[in-house]
Amino acid sequence: MQMKKIEPIQSANLAVSPGPFSTGVKANGFLFLSGQVGIDQGGKLADDFDLEVRQIFKNIDSVLSEQKLTFDNIVSVTVYLKDMQKFKRLNDIYRTYFNDYYPSRTCIAVLELPLKANVEMTITALTEN
Repeated sequence: MQMKKIEPIQSANLAVSPGPFSTGVKANGFLFLSGQVGIDQGGKLADDFDLEVRQIFKNIDSVLSEQKLTFDNIVSVTVYLKDMQKFKRLNDIYRTYFNDYYPSRTCIAVLELPLKANVEMTITALTEN
């Protein structure tokens, strides 16, 4: 059995990574995207929860587009949330980004996130049929 290639990816449309990791990794027909927080390309964190969530989705969309993928390719999302009181607000925004179905999802309450973010998301997307 031949092992498939593992291909790290970087995005020119995202802020420079604050740590030793790739923007994502393509392997065996999937794209595994590293955690995204609500920072713009210049590295500025959005100053409002709703804007932070929308910036995360903008970052995800940017990477997906570079890989010729869309939100319809996403099969799984993991959300890290500092304040579970914002769970409903997160869901209200989240549902606007998906059309035909919602991917599987896990939401984990956390004490702290990098760059003082309030929410972080990672996704897995299908790259092949």
